[in-house]
Amino acid sequence: MRARLLGLLIGLLVRAWTRTLRARRLGPAFDQPGLVAFWHGDQLPLVAVRPRGDVVAPISLSRDGRLQARVMAHLGVGDVPGSSSRGGLGAARGLARALRRGALALMAVDGPRGPGREVKAGVIWLAARVGCPVWPVGVAVRRGRRLRRAWDRFLLPCPFTRVVVIVGAPLHFAADEAPEAAQGRLAAAIGAATDAAREALA
Repeated sequence: MRARLLGLLIGLLVRAWTRTLRARRLGPAFDQPGLVAFWHGDQLPLVAVRPRGDVVAPISLSRDGRLQARVMAHLGVGDVPGSSSRGGLGAARGLARALRRGALALMAVDGPRGPGREVKAGVIWLAARVGCPVWPVGVAVRRGRRLRRAWDRFLLPCPFTRVVVIVGAPLHFAADEAPEAAQGRLAAAIGAATDAAREALA
């Protein structure tokens, strides 16, 4: 009961906080099932422009992950239990099922434990296996603070600030593409989207 109540309260706080943001999303629409790829730490600004409909995200099996799942449920995002460090196979299967039924999957592609800004192989493998696109996403805020003690340098935008989210052109990955090259291609695309978001704020 305490966990449910805490999840509800945090969900309401996140929803209220992000509704104050003057956020806009630029770039192609999420017009088919696929993966929405972004860096860990950029989650909160993305809530303000999150896609609607059937949307899921992989959530850790830890106690913190279960709390996060309850918060995400209040924001309209379903959870797929598991992460690359624990329950990875189950998470991959769950995400593949969701994508095949037509869902969008939100993925912080450098997690769950870093190093930050380095694309992990799982997102490439999943996209190639299912044959779905990957949209690289970059975020910029006018005023905000990075939590430097957190490994992901979590971005906390100030209330009422401007937020720009850039969605890059969807990427496709073949099963025979070299993993390192594919990971580099996705990292570069997220970096370019982030640079474009910063320029849009200038």
